[in-house]
Amino acid sequence: MRESWEYYNEIAGRYDYMYEEAYWKLYHVVVERLVEDHVKMAGKALDLGTGTGKWALYLAEKDHEVVAVDLAKEMLKVASMKANIADLRISFIHSSAENLPLENESFDIVLAMGDLLSYAKDPIKVLNESHRVLKTGGLLLATVDNSWAFLHDFLSRGEYIMAKRLIEQGEIPIGDRSVSNKGFITKPYFSNEIESFLDSTGLDLVDIASIVAFYPYDEHALAAGIRAAADWEHKYCRNRETFARSEHLFFCGKKR
Repeated sequence: MRESWEYYNEIAGRYDYMYEEAYWKLYHVVVERLVEDHVKMAGKALDLGTGTGKWALYLAEKDHEVVAVDLAKEMLKVASMKANIADLRISFIHSSAENLPLENESFDIVLAMGDLLSYAKDPIKVLNESHRVLKTGGLLLATVDNSWAFLHDFLSRGEYIMAKRLIEQGEIPIGDRSVSNKGFITKPYFSNEIESFLDSTGLDLVDIASIVAFYPYDEHALAAGIRAAADWEHKYCRNRETFARSEHLFFCGKKR
């Protein structure tokens, strides 16, 4: 089993096209609203696992000073090209999120989108590094894979061995075999695990939300009404009843 950055290196040129479906467009609109709930002013931002640069470009367009980090060189090439085309100034760094070549207490916000904390080899080290580079009162905004979604899928398909592996080991193999034979491991989280996960590294949980809880949608209806669907998703995303329904969870931690 390979590491996640190897998988993303291989699919870098196709990555953005893999997320053109209406579901993913809705996903990103909902996450944008959740980010906007917490980030009210421009500041210095670090985008961990930047990939092809979606969130780095998003922040730079809103006048943040952005540093973007990824271990997948091919993804960084795509992100840098997009930043150049958009005439946006972003500092790109080839590095793992577990060992950042950055100064202490130098960022107002850290983003770990794209489920980085599920895919990282050592998520606790990522949290420790995020804490180190954040200013006091700074925010970590992140998404992770949701254990409930995997458990539901495994049990509904009678895949009891995989369900047992998820519960006992806290990790499972994933990857789109149609684009790469390099699968990797994800570490999903149940919503009630996230507070202690953050607390262990000096971060207080200030928000947690589901991302696209009312899935599956009729794809044609959704494509015609992304913003309307996002309104409903955002309205109920913090209701704990929705936490078991979404494939991904968003959370915000604050450095104390």
